[in-house]
Amino acid sequence: MNLMFRKNFSGEKSIGSSGGGGKARGALGAGRNAKRRDRERYSFMEENHYKPLKTHLFLSAAPRSSAQYNDGSERCGPVLGAGTGPDPEPPQPLVTREPSVSLMRWDRPATATADRRRTEPVSLATLERDCFVIPAHALDRFLPDGVPLPVPPPTPEKGITTKTAQNSLSILEVADPKLCILAHLMSPLEPIEPILESPLAKPLMKQKTAAGELLNDVAQANTAVGGMLLANMERNAEFPFISYYVINTTQSDPLLFYNNMRSASLSKFDPKSMRYSAAHTLDLYSEVAMICRPPFNDLAGGPKKSHTPTTGFIISVYKVFEGDDGERFERNWLYWTGARMLYRHLPHSVGMRKIALHKSVAQHGDKMYLLVCECANLLDNLSGAAMLVTALRARLCGYTGLYRPIQTF
Repeated sequence: MNLMFRKNFSGEKSIGSSGGGGKARGALGAGRNAKRRDRERYSFMEENHYKPLKTHLFLSAAPRSSAQYNDGSERCGPVLGAGTGPDPEPPQPLVTREPSVSLMRWDRPATATADRRRTEPVSLATLERDCFVIPAHALDRFLPDGVPLPVPPPTPEKGITTKTAQNSLSILEVADPKLCILAHLMSPLEPIEPILESPLAKPLMKQKTAAGELLNDVAQANTAVGGMLLANMERNAEFPFISYYVINTTQSDPLLFYNNMRSASLSKFDPKSMRYSAAHTLDLYSEVAMICRPPFNDLAGGPKKSHTPTTGFIISVYKVFEGDDGERFERNWLYWTGARMLYRHLPHSVGMRKIALHKSVAQHGDKMYLLVCECANLLDNLSGAAMLVTALRARLCGYTGLYRPIQTF
């Protein structure tokens, strides 16, 4: 509600009631004087009445006195003209899209060049910081967005600037382990004839037994470097069991291994003999990115080497349509997979060892992504991890579950 106060009503009456034969002149003069008095009153009201009653604050951009804030991002600045005092602090960005520094770079001592080269890690055994492990062929697509590509060391004629020296990454080249992953996702068993199913039947135990026998057959055939059978720790899970096989491409043909596994799975889970049916998803994956935490194990070894009685896994499954796996999409994999949330907010007591991203190698059809987070003490600190899994599911993106290994080789 806007309230306007007017003053000096008695002045208008005295002018309008001036007597004698000068009525026309008095009326004309009164009109001019009334307009002048109105303008004076309005200007007086604006100067003295409306100033303390302002209800709208007009925000203007804060002055940018330093060149480091001229990055074009949206910022909130202080209100100008609000009073005198010391200059306000430079505005801070609303959203920081910069990657975590501790995630991908090692501290370099400020010594001579020869000393710095000598202190840099020369093998995985001497590495003491968390790091990325990305294959050379996938570096352009899975190096996180915002991280500059590694540059070769500068030459004397080109020189080097201070900014480049501070932001350069420490790189360690390791041999390619030549590995390929096969993941077998199993949905819950459903009876073919629900009316005739016995109330004492335990389809989950039947599925566990059949999956374990299939894992033993692969171990005896010695066609895979390692493998494990993972069981979901929740009730009514979408994928109660996941079989995970590691294949050495120099010893076995991944495509041949896939065809054999597909045939063996169809025969082992034959609905005619089991009287149950289930959906089986088998895919070959390549490990395109990994976040590792020391101590590092042999990258070419199987999963059994790093397992303890309390080892657990947080596994997320994603599926995109053909053609949606663009470069921009894959360079932001830390965000949409939840790897950044796992790395930053997973309790330290669970003993996170690595976060590995797998991508299906199929040339045609939909693309599958598998994010595997291995934790050494997950079973001892299950409540902290369960709360984070709930936050991951709240994004309504993919499927996330808690798994424990029940059989390995």
